[in-house]
Amino acid sequence: METKLQLPADFEPRCRWRREEHQYVLKVHLKGFKKDQIRVFVNDQGKLRISGKRPIDEKNVESFSKRIEVPKDCKSDRIKAKLSNGVLRLTMPKKTHSHVTRNQAAATAGRKTLKLGVGAVAVVLVAAAAAVEAYVAFKYRQCFF
Repeated sequence: METKLQLPADFEPRCRWRREEHQYVLKVHLKGFKKDQIRVFVNDQGKLRISGKRPIDEKNVESFSKRIEVPKDCKSDRIKAKLSNGVLRLTMPKKTHSHVTRNQAAATAGRKTLKLGVGAVAVVLVAAAAAVEAYVAFKYRQCFF
């Protein structure tokens, strides 16, 4: 029986970062790799790990492992990866930040803001309309009794 001797031919893939307005983009050059030969993981500490292994011939494999710190202002649960033409493209959306001035922060200090969805707004409007209708009916009744 013939056994395969797997000698790792480790390499460091070339990477390029690009910062865009709403996201970060990392391009990792992995010529010759297929989608099922690559793994991408994000752990709880915000570390991104990209690894892969592919056969070169009957006895040798080519492998890599890359660890990258995810930027602090990135939504690590929304990272997406796509392999196309030997380039793994990872998109990391940025967290949205509202820019508040000192005056706005001082004016809203101590107040809590409630954000309502469309359904909640509709319920509030219906309740307000019902309250106005009840008030008008009450006042109308007082005029005639």
